[in-house]
Amino acid sequence: MYPGLDWVAGDQVSLLPTATQWTHTDYMTIDSYDTLTGVVSFTEPLKFYHWGKTSSTADDTSGVDMRGEVILLTRNVKVIGNDTDSWGANIVTSDSIEASSGV
Repeated sequence: MYPGLDWVAGDQVSLLPTATQWTHTDYMTIDSYDTLTGVVSFTEPLKFYHWGKTSSTADDTSGVDMRGEVILLTRNVKVIGNDTDSWGANIVTSDSIEASSGV
């Protein structure tokens, strides 16, 4: 993980798959986070394997960056733009629901 984030105990995160099993997403609750080291612990063990690195792997893997993604789910994001050319803005989002779990 990265040091200096404002994550706290009780925040919820999602660790996305880093292998060919697209269903291997973990939804976790943070037990503790050390802002100096970036070390995070969760209230439960991970169910799946996740691989990560703090820097890009592109130079070592023919241009493929194979780092894992971690998403903070607890807080909202507010997008504010400038209407400088009378176009406004378009924000495209998507979601999916796993039929077996409803997540």
